[in-house]
Amino acid sequence: MNIRRWFYLLLFNMSLFLVYTLNAQTPVQVASYIDSVGILYPEIVFRQSILESGWFKSPYYLKTKNLFGFRFKKSYIRFNKWQESVDYYKTWQLNHYTNMDEDYYQFLIRVRYASSNDYIKTLKRIRIKSYSYVFNKDIEHDSK
Repeated sequence: MNIRRWFYLLLFNMSLFLVYTLNAQTPVQVASYIDSVGILYPEIVFRQSILESGWFKSPYYLKTKNLFGFRFKKSYIRFNKWQESVDYYKTWQLNHYTNMDEDYYQFLIRVRYASSNDYIKTLKRIRIKSYSYVFNKDIEHDSK
């Protein structure tokens, strides 16, 4: 391999690294923002963001900044910043979650948030205890 080709390969890999690094979020940033905007059941919503975005690393998520897989007319919605997808979720939640006595997991099933029959089980298996300080409570016991 000649030096020029090696150099271009190096530059290409560095640019990919920079794009990923500049676009990436830490779980703490996402959890903190979800909590700060007043989303109900932030622990569950945080789990959703982890599942839907592949721990904030999937190429699809990095391209669309859509933490929750929201769609419009069968196409995934693109956001300019990941925070916009959290704001969108907040608005969606305010418009759809109207019965505060309803278990939030049951609500997600009722509105057919996901097509997978195992969606709720998968959400509950996501361990986020190391982020509990963000939500100021023990988040492993959030049945609602």
